[in-house]
Amino acid sequence: MNSTAEVVKSFFIPGSITFLMFGLIVGLTLLYFRGAAAKWGRRWLTLLAALYWILSTPLCSNALEATLSHGYATQASPIEVEGIEAIVVLGGGSSTLRSDGQEMDALSNPGILRVWEGARLYKNLDEPWVIVSGGMNERAGALTPESIPMREVLIDIGMPADRILLESSSRNTFEQALNLRSLLDAHGIERFILVTSPTHMRRAMATFIGQGLNPIPSSSTQHSEGFLADRWVFLPDKDALEASRLAMREGMALVYYALRGWFSPP
Repeated sequence: MNSTAEVVKSFFIPGSITFLMFGLIVGLTLLYFRGAAAKWGRRWLTLLAALYWILSTPLCSNALEATLSHGYATQASPIEVEGIEAIVVLGGGSSTLRSDGQEMDALSNPGILRVWEGARLYKNLDEPWVIVSGGMNERAGALTPESIPMREVLIDIGMPADRILLESSSRNTFEQALNLRSLLDAHGIERFILVTSPTHMRRAMATFIGQGLNPIPSSSTQHSEGFLADRWVFLPDKDALEASRLAMREGMALVYYALRGWFSPP
């Protein structure tokens, strides 16, 4: 089932280029036949065009993100964070750039926003542990564990290195919950804040609860300030299409995790 999931993630997420290309190939192939097949080809291509128009509009991407993040689009309140022993920041993606012997690891926009939320919480608490979680993902171009550039960003903005712990072997949210449970137990940590993007928080919370953990959610911002500002909400936009693709991927991941029995409803 894991291999099936990888194929779906790589080729069959609505809003992705690969899904579009496969859809075009199917539709154009049907057009070469006569009768009912050609008719279904025209219908399929029309449906595909309509789907991508809708997914590429800011109106659609905003609606998808709002649905996923409902109930988790806020930061933890001061009352909730009393007595917190640790802040767990989940990685949001990274990439490794290499050229002529040089190498640099770069966090994705969601990854940076999550780290910033972890830093904000740290400044308002009494020197808790900060645990950054994320391993390598060679398929996505991350050749270094994501936790390492996350740690570097935290140190660059003034966090003491001796308060940062790394979880560097996880490849997905389920493995993060599994690995972090051992790390939390090893340091005697019971009360902790979980930081991730609003659209990812529902799956993350359910997965952590499924591992017997009880985190307090504190969402980062979903996008940088000004994202999709001054865009026509009904017209196609490449940034909106990418946001819709990620939202569709997250929705499908929720279904997959439920089928695997990997989480308990938060």
